[in-house]
Amino acid sequence: MSVVDTRLVQTAVIGTRNSDQPVILPEQPYNLDRFRRHFHGKRFWCGTLLGGCGEELMTKRYETKVCHFAHFPDRTGNAPECHRVANGTDSADHLFIKRDLTAWLKSQGVRAQAELRNLGQGPGDAVDFWLPTTQQRLRFQLCHQDYRTWYRAEQELGTSSEQMDWVFGADGPISANMVQRQGYALRVKCETDGSDRRVLIGVEHSGRPVAWSALDECRLTPDGLVTPVLEELLSDGSVTQRGKGAWLRPATFPLRPEQIVFAIDTKAPAPTHSPLAAKGRYIITADVKPAGSRIIRAHVSLPDNIPMPTEQYVYRLHGVARLLLTDPDPQDGVQWAVRADGVIQLSGIDAERTGLWRPGVALPKPVRKVSDAPIPVQLPVTAPPTIDSDHQRSAESTSTAAAKLAPETVSRVRKALQDCARRRTRTNWSTLATAAQLNLARLSPIERRDLLVAVDRPATPDKPVLSALVRDSTGLELPDMPSIIRKLGLHVPADDVTLRQWCDRETERAYQSHSTSQIRLLPARLALRADGKPSEPPPLAPPKPNQHTAPQRANKPTPNGLLEERVQQLRQALNSAQELLPRTSGSQHTRLSKAIQRARSRLRSHEVATARGTAYLDWLGGQTDSPSHHARVLMQAIKAVEPYANRQPDPATEKPGASRLAPQSSIPKPATSKAEAHETESESSEVSDVNEFDALVDQFREAQQVPDVDRAVKIYLKANPIYSLRFSPALQHQKRAVLTEMRKWVGDQQSNRSSALLKQFRRLIHRMGVEKDTMITDDLAALVAKAESLSERIALPDTEKKNLDMWQRRLQALREVEESVSEGEISEDEPTAEGRLSQSQVLQLAAAVRTLLEQTARGQSLTTWGDLRRRLGESALPRLHPDDQGEVLVAVDRDTPADEPLLSSLIVVGDGEIHPLYRHVAFSLGRDVPLSDAALRSEWTVDVLRLRTLWKHR
Repeated sequence: MSVVDTRLVQTAVIGTRNSDQPVILPEQPYNLDRFRRHFHGKRFWCGTLLGGCGEELMTKRYETKVCHFAHFPDRTGNAPECHRVANGTDSADHLFIKRDLTAWLKSQGVRAQAELRNLGQGPGDAVDFWLPTTQQRLRFQLCHQDYRTWYRAEQELGTSSEQMDWVFGADGPISANMVQRQGYALRVKCETDGSDRRVLIGVEHSGRPVAWSALDECRLTPDGLVTPVLEELLSDGSVTQRGKGAWLRPATFPLRPEQIVFAIDTKAPAPTHSPLAAKGRYIITADVKPAGSRIIRAHVSLPDNIPMPTEQYVYRLHGVARLLLTDPDPQDGVQWAVRADGVIQLSGIDAERTGLWRPGVALPKPVRKVSDAPIPVQLPVTAPPTIDSDHQRSAESTSTAAAKLAPETVSRVRKALQDCARRRTRTNWSTLATAAQLNLARLSPIERRDLLVAVDRPATPDKPVLSALVRDSTGLELPDMPSIIRKLGLHVPADDVTLRQWCDRETERAYQSHSTSQIRLLPARLALRADGKPSEPPPLAPPKPNQHTAPQRANKPTPNGLLEERVQQLRQALNSAQELLPRTSGSQHTRLSKAIQRARSRLRSHEVATARGTAYLDWLGGQTDSPSHHARVLMQAIKAVEPYANRQPDPATEKPGASRLAPQSSIPKPATSKAEAHETESESSEVSDVNEFDALVDQFREAQQVPDVDRAVKIYLKANPIYSLRFSPALQHQKRAVLTEMRKWVGDQQSNRSSALLKQFRRLIHRMGVEKDTMITDDLAALVAKAESLSERIALPDTEKKNLDMWQRRLQALREVEESVSEGEISEDEPTAEGRLSQSQVLQLAAAVRTLLEQTARGQSLTTWGDLRRRLGESALPRLHPDDQGEVLVAVDRDTPADEPLLSSLIVVGDGEIHPLYRHVAFSLGRDVPLSDAALRSEWTVDVLRLRTLWKHR
């Protein structure tokens, strides 16, 4: 049986099997006909210099697919065995480079010796050109290498030549390192031109796109290969040509400037010719003392606009500081210097502590740059400043800093922040620098502060402060935010809580001001009193009751007091559990440990929410995540574990006032029979744990055979806690190999789930989550359609399927609400459409639904339409038209007092999301409805909290 050659070979050599004359086969049939006429009578070979077998090739012409070379079959009709790896159009680029560079050098009157180098991957790994007349060498590196291999080749080839040029075929870490070393890197590529390939030389420079030039436009100089683009860079001083003895750019390492001080030595000569010198900077010799280290003589590089330090002062580095380090030199060795953007003069006491000098100054102050304006005279303030005086003084103090900022920089940062507000997202300095395409890392903290001040000036009531969108790495407000507010001429918040409220209000103002919605509601700026305290109540506080209802509700607990009471119960239960934990073991110890761990996690989340001012929203996580729920779980665990405690606490050592769950007499004393029963129970528990683990291993093997990665991951996540928490050390040693194998297989399979389509799907889901508050229904429908299209092309994990289902249901609910609003309400006297409810049926269902909602409110929980249908029965509450749902809910709350929240607030969709009909019901009953979705959600969460408080004791 013959074996057909199915390899799509696009390149070959002509002449002999060892020839270095390449050809490329056209892919189109009409071009192949011209190719055959041009090479009529020539024989094509799978050349050895291409990594091929050396057998003869023939051309294959196709009308419906790509034309290509194919091996001649042998006498038996089988294709010859060929181990050639590269068959594409670029598989002969090393031969084209050798041919064209040899002809190009010859045209310039230079004799060259060309050699193909096999570096372990194939004969086309590199092409070397040696120019004996000028003692120059060119290395065209076409394969990837690590730094160690490249460095050895650099040392080997560079010592035998006066000039060494590296030209890289592919972008990679080595070419990027070359850009850092000498400011640029030479690149090479080939483009198809008919049945030939054309060589192009490019220049890679400082992260910009590679600028390509034809080989005929380049020239060879005594300093190496030069392209037209490289000549321009050399002429304006952007890069330095790398000739024999030329300096490489030093490597840089970040330093902490606040921990480095120095004093200049005027008698020590300053270096006049150094590889560490740079344009716009000067180098001094100083005694440098890092924090926690000894004093050392070193060079310090400073900007030209910083005055020369004098020996009367000791200085601390300021701004961005880096360590400059050169490559080892046979004569000078390694040279290094400390590079800083600014310095600060130390006060007398701080300078004396360094041991460097005793300066004649009293207070620390930044060194004023040469271009700075004189510092205005500081006048004593005898009265509290007003807004106008603050604004005037801030304008005077920041005029100089604002003048130094380029208008283009301020404009870019302002535009980037406006884009963030339009997307309703916050940002940090690194993300802002990327969006604005600026290097903001080089700016000092003071310069960053002045930049934000320039972005927001002038501060007017109708314009939000965009600086509030910038947060630190932890997501909190910037430390310089009070200074920014002061320089903008506004009242400064008195404390961190007020500052957070102020920034959150400005963030919401920025969202509304730059929203894409046609309806915009710009909230007012948070009003502050003269002492910096807010003059308005917090936005999430429960609304004040009406005057006629205040006496009736005066004795009811406030949400804040009720929440603190639940948290205090959780703390007491946690203390009792922690006291009992050391006296437990085995499965009882594991159960109590898990309950304590979950309670601690819930308590930490409450503390974080309290610090952020969102404790009410945090409490609305549901009944299964409330502090009272975790307190009940801890109490149940204590009662179940306490009889098996192995010893009684010593009354003499017991802490006074410790919380006790039961009297001393209620705890059984340990007896021999109890100990034996406990030991027997531990042994049986260990056997059951082993059986459960082995059963999970068998299920994992079955998932491997399919393979079902999602199921295997779930099984591994179940087996790992059993191994870690419930196995003894001996059992862990016995089962370690099995668990390691499971972990390795799951880790190897994770890469298969990270395909490009899955990443694109996840980006769509993330975008819908970020823009859900500002996105219109049509845009959401388009994104859902794209996600559904991607879900048909890939196997989605269970989590992604749930996310897609959630957004499909959300889209359906939004469309139903829009249809119900557009069609309007049905009058009681009008005849209903077929399948719709009559007015009497609406009132009958409303009474039944209100009873269920009252029960839900008493139970301190939420519900859905599906739960209501199951509780009433399909016959009593069938599947309703969306308009009928809205009418039923309006009828449910028609008799609800105006000062109480709507009972329909307890109906949610999905994972506790606000029901889309909530806005329609509130509007139909004459309630005040916020325009923005964010404000509506905040009002809804407060209504749910108030309902729980009102109906708890009804």
